[in-house]
Amino acid sequence: MTSISGSGSAADPPSSRRPSGLGDLPTPELLDAVVASGFTGRPWEELACRLVVPAVRDLNQSIEAGTIYSRCRRAGFGIAQRSDLQRPPLPEHIAWEAVGECLQRFKNQVLPRGDWDPSRGVPLEAFFTWCCLADVPNIWRRQLRQLPPHAVELDALDEPGQAGVLAVAPDPPADPAAVVELRDLVTQALAPLCPQDRKTFLLLGQGWSPAEIAQIIESRRDALDTRISRARKAARTRRTL
Repeated sequence: MTSISGSGSAADPPSSRRPSGLGDLPTPELLDAVVASGFTGRPWEELACRLVVPAVRDLNQSIEAGTIYSRCRRAGFGIAQRSDLQRPPLPEHIAWEAVGECLQRFKNQVLPRGDWDPSRGVPLEAFFTWCCLADVPNIWRRQLRQLPPHAVELDALDEPGQAGVLAVAPDPPADPAAVVELRDLVTQALAPLCPQDRKTFLLLGQGWSPAEIAQIIESRRDALDTRISRARKAARTRRTL
């Protein structure tokens, strides 16, 4: 593998013909700018964004579809198959954690060491996503430990044509009729809520902190507090939760 170095040469176009912004630079040229900046400032921020966005999307989709198991095996990592972790919002949360941890390693070790070899024809973005697989197993195990020992998936929350949201009932009743009643109660309580309010309410009930929820749903903290208050008021009005 080759170490990272600047690729400037006499054959490069004059500065007047270069792209005006970092976002217009091809990834290899942007990487040169990142190295020259010492992995700081706007060049690194632009590269990080270019790496993170497709990686999160790719891992999120792979977890939901269940292809994450075979991908991890091919990369030399094993994870236990668990459908609970394939239901939103957990895939997105796992993806963000894996990408965040990998990004630091990428910045401090992988790129300075020259582990990416552009001559192999693999885009840097794809190489980064592949590196993120190494961080999935530990995050996966942490999520498994946080799942309730006994859980019932409240599938009635799923609406036709919409992605389902996993809601669990710790230590559910053994009577199937009681489980059905519980499922109906949750569905009735959440029915008046818009999809984002419903997602917020469920995440809150599952123990996620407001700061984590704000990041997951990409909302400002003050807007999130309003959303939580509205969801609680709707539930109290229904007098079911």
